Amino acid sequence: MKRAYEKRVRKVDKMKQPHEMKKVSQMKRKLPCCATLAFAVFSLALSGCGVEAGNQEPHLDAGTAGAGSAGAGAAPSGTGSVPSGSVSSENGGEIAFPENYSETIGNVTFNMDIVVNTDLTAGFVVTAQAQMQKVDQEKAFSLLFGGIEKYDTYDYEEEDEYGRNAHSVTYVSPEETTLACGPESSKFDYMERNLMPYVLNAFVPFQDERFNADVYSSSVQLPFMTREGAFETVQKVLGEIGIEIDPVYVGYALDHETMQSQEYHENMDGNIDRSQYKAQWTEADDCYYFYINQTYKGLPLYHVYNQVFQDAADYNAPIQAVVSGEGLEWLNIEKVFTVSEEKGGVSLADLKAVIQTAAEKYNQILGGATYEITKAQLYYYVDLSSGKGVYDVKPVWILTGSEKGGKDFQIIIDAQTAEEIVP
Repeated sequence: MKRAYEKRVRKVDKMKQPHEMKKVSQMKRKLPCCATLAFAVFSLALSGCGVEAGNQEPHLDAGTAGAGSAGAGAAPSGTGSVPSGSVSSENGGEIAFPENYSETIGNVTFNMDIVVNTDLTAGFVVTAQAQMQKVDQEKAFSLLFGGIEKYDTYDYEEEDEYGRNAHSVTYVSPEETTLACGPESSKFDYMERNLMPYVLNAFVPFQDERFNADVYSSSVQLPFMTREGAFETVQKVLGEIGIEIDPVYVGYALDHETMQSQEYHENMDGNIDRSQYKAQWTEADDCYYFYINQTYKGLPLYHVYNQVFQDAADYNAPIQAVVSGEGLEWLNIEKVFTVSEEKGGVSLADLKAVIQTAAEKYNQILGGATYEITKAQLYYYVDLSSGKGVYDVKPVWILTGSEKGGKDFQIIIDAQTAEEIVP
């Protein structure tokens, strides 16, 4: 949502004057190191399912959404059967899903792509526990701030993910390069200020009247470095500060000419503010903007961003980074996890029940609006409401769509119980 992105833009200015922090020194200091958890592996049993016809006979485009699932059976067209999976075993049986599903139930039209981004014959659906990974603050400082001789240090106490008082620190150089760690274990922000305020006001990925992500390419290579090379820069920094994840990313090529044409600044009254515009854009400002998501057992590992913003969208990715020809311009880490204590033998609910849950929700809304659901994707969900510091992990379906003529929406449905999850 727009608020999530605006919060990041405001962070640029808040770093300039962190009034709530206590300034303690201009000297370098050592900070605690981090520890990580180990992985365990168990298995699953998953049963198939069926669906009754709604107001319109369901139409199934048979296939498999999971890679490597070729050969799984599909029901004949027009039967209303949805083969969400064959039985898996401890030795690795097939789990197949249809590629598409079409049906209309009351005011809700399902014209869904069914997305499962892994081969479920190679790993089984499980439940588990998760804890936040911990940024190695001492290494982060040494790597990103070690060459800066003069800086201010702001030290303060806040509550961490376990509900305990935790140490947080922000460093600010005279050039307003900032590095902030804590209070949550994986919370981290590093930013070079000379370019980022302009980037954040020239690239708008959220869906509102200023949306412009579609004018930037996620495949074109910029002259200073390949996209893959730039991502390796980010991944190397993550590894050195103690963050190890199985990533999937989107990298937008932000060329200086397009950014110059898209740059927009407002004053406090909401009017255009020309005084804030960049004086000159050059090729040296070209950069890649990365949205980096964590995966687990091949599926996206999803949580509600900052426990407020629910959209499973790129702009709510838990790791975001910008790389230019000068190197790392920005690295923001919100929450990333180590998953452990897996429990196998998880059975998924019939896809029929998942569809009915969504249909009932939107058919109960008054006003006669109609809705179209266009995608159902399987995720692992880290339930931040399930504890303090240690969280439940479970499979969910996230269905996305839009009110016809209106706004987009998503609904999170527990893949085991077919009940809606309201974070």
